Amino acid sequence: MLVVGSSPAGISAATAAARAGANTILIDRDLGRFNHPANTLFEGMASRMNDVAYKSHIRHRLKGMRIISPRGCSICVDTPGYFLDREGLDGHMLRKARDSGVTQLRCEAVGSRLEGGLRYLNTTDGELGPGLVIDASGVDATIARGAGLSPMRHPEDIAWAFEATVEWPGLGDEEYFEYWVGSISPGWKATFSPGGGDIATLGVFVRGYGRQVQPFFRRYLRHFQKYKAERYGEVECPKVISVSMGGDPIATLPGEIAGNAMMVTGGAAGQSGLAYSMRAGEICGSVGAKAVESGDISLVSLRAYEKKWWAEFGMEYRLGRASLEMLRSMSDAEIDRLIRGLAGRNLLAGGGQLQKAISAGLSVASIMPGLPIGLIRRMMSG
Repeated sequence: MLVVGSSPAGISAATAAARAGANTILIDRDLGRFNHPANTLFEGMASRMNDVAYKSHIRHRLKGMRIISPRGCSICVDTPGYFLDREGLDGHMLRKARDSGVTQLRCEAVGSRLEGGLRYLNTTDGELGPGLVIDASGVDATIARGAGLSPMRHPEDIAWAFEATVEWPGLGDEEYFEYWVGSISPGWKATFSPGGGDIATLGVFVRGYGRQVQPFFRRYLRHFQKYKAERYGEVECPKVISVSMGGDPIATLPGEIAGNAMMVTGGAAGQSGLAYSMRAGEICGSVGAKAVESGDISLVSLRAYEKKWWAEFGMEYRLGRASLEMLRSMSDAEIDRLIRGLAGRNLLAGGGQLQKAISAGLSVASIMPGLPIGLIRRMMSG
């Protein structure tokens, strides 16, 4: 089995496959050089992870999150969260993969070809294979798309992100993740994630405006400085330590994630979120190993991966897309009204993700009964 991409999903897929007995090779041009910006994990998401190693890589503990409207109205959600040392966590995962028997190669995959029901992978170090290929290379999904698959249903809805790690005295000691919504970051969110001490990350995740979202980040940074002035006084521009850019397929939904001798997982498959993509990788690797053992890596066999993923995550992801599409359809004034109406309600207390989503939806409907239910139903259908 050949896994392309040392993303969390890719490493998880390779590890699961190797543990199930498959001869597995993990390929990445930047193998061992980590630049994965997602650093905040909440308890509800962490429950999806079989590996609790993240607990050894916590840099700062959070009490919860604060959802903030365009005019500064907010809802506090008390749910434990963690700012993670992603480099340390990713290094741990890569070592675990190696210890499980995964061969690791630093080279770039540039395409694949199908011959006799088996797939060959073209890399900068020559051709590898034949066998089953898993594309876990990120939102561009170059290998899968080159093989004729369309692994996202709504690729136009990738959220393009610009994040900066910043330093300012005491900024990282705050106890709440902040999640800004509205025109400040159209289509999804702007974020503040305190990382302990003087370190924090600021970012925007924008849908519908292409990849160049730096103007939204600059506007958010000015807004953030004004918002924090009451707490810190006149806040100068925080010192920027590093920046990262990339895409998050939060609202894209998986499309064709299985083909003949090929599967797609993680960001390449529209499976957003650190814990969620790791679990998706585990499902993918386990199904792939079983298919390899049986000698049948055809589309018919590999569709078991699609079925397992949709059974476990499908409703949750459809609800997520519906929520973001509803948010995108609302004006800043409507979002302010919604947040004011929800203030003080314990929307996310207890229960599973589906129960929480239903609770939130009923609350929204009671506050803004004029929202078009037909539109929400169409969005729920994917």
